[in-house]
Amino acid sequence: MSFSQVTREKFLRETHAATDSEVAYLDSVYQLRHQRREDTRSYWQPSEILDVWLFQGTWEQANDPALLNRLAITHIINVTDKKLHDPSRQILHIQSKEGRSADLLESFNTTNSFLDTCHEQGYRAFVHCHRGVSRSSTIILAYLMHCKKWNLLQAYEYLLTKRQQALPNPVLFLQLIRYENSLIEAK
Repeated sequence: MSFSQVTREKFLRETHAATDSEVAYLDSVYQLRHQRREDTRSYWQPSEILDVWLFQGTWEQANDPALLNRLAITHIINVTDKKLHDPSRQILHIQSKEGRSADLLESFNTTNSFLDTCHEQGYRAFVHCHRGVSRSSTIILAYLMHCKKWNLLQAYEYLLTKRQQALPNPVLFLQLIRYENSLIEAK
């Protein structure tokens, strides 16, 4: 077990009451990230996640009207601590700072409903955080689990084929594990 793995495990147990099964599941999720991936797409390009309607990217891309117009984006989920101003698009702002204090679990129903509406009505959505790595990936993963009925491992494996840099922080992964458990309990 590496030092970072021990540190991550200790942090999650002490500050978020992570259980043994949650920690073990998180380890298996991280193993997916370390598998060899062949992705030649640029880190700085938006990623098409689902069926030419759901995209993921960065704050910079969300502030590029020409890019958003080229992708025909009509709706945006902004998962940062900064407001995005774009009167030509519908924006859902999920107030969230970078780091281990981020709590997105309570936002999943709202973001899933927003994305369901986009898909049902033929809109195109763009989900972003600052770097397009952690918080936006968390929202995308929750949506994949919701709409595709996938577990976290299936959703993350799929997302890595679309956006290689996707990597929620350990606290957000723990929230996704708990979200998966709530979906299972709701069946």
